[in-house]
Amino acid sequence: MQVFFIIVLFIVLVSFVLLGFNIFFRNVRFPETEIGRNKAMRKLGLSCPRCDEMKTFSKKPQHIAINPEELKVIR
Repeated sequence: MQVFFIIVLFIVLVSFVLLGFNIFFRNVRFPETEIGRNKAMRKLGLSCPRCDEMKTFSKKPQHIAINPEELKVIR
């Protein structure tokens, strides 16, 4: 049972190191996944959903002036 555990632990450790080889040893930056900061996504015309919401909902609605003399009660 202990031998099996050691073998599995070794396999997991080796796979972890191999999957992160570029990040750990070659000092290659991890690709940016944030839409607002990724240059390739900006070239495609994609923008951050949060920024889109801010643009959409920051527009102040136009207030309508109500004349109280023209109001009618409907029964």
